[in-house]
Amino acid sequence: MLINMGCTLLGAALIMTATHAQEQTYPNHEREKAIIFCMTREYVLQYQEEPAEKDLFPVCESRFAELESSIPYEKYKAVRDKGYMIYPDNQSTKLMEKYFDILMGKY
Repeated sequence: MLINMGCTLLGAALIMTATHAQEQTYPNHEREKAIIFCMTREYVLQYQEEPAEKDLFPVCESRFAELESSIPYEKYKAVRDKGYMIYPDNQSTKLMEKYFDILMGKY
């Protein structure tokens, strides 16, 4: 019985550790959303009249990599989960400005 209890506690600890590790990185849907935002903006600004000569996916992927290293997912998620605010706090505003500046290549 003691062995079963120990295995159960070990299993629970491993699940909690894995869940915590997953929360520290941007999930795939957040990655896709950011890259789509970046690519859409770039194509709309640069290629409305002429077709693009190069694929901007690698550029937007590198911007997302910079985003991941600059803004921890927990901080971004905390601001995102606040939802729409009429008067956002200064810290949230700065974080979201940095988020979009990185994706737009301004940072």
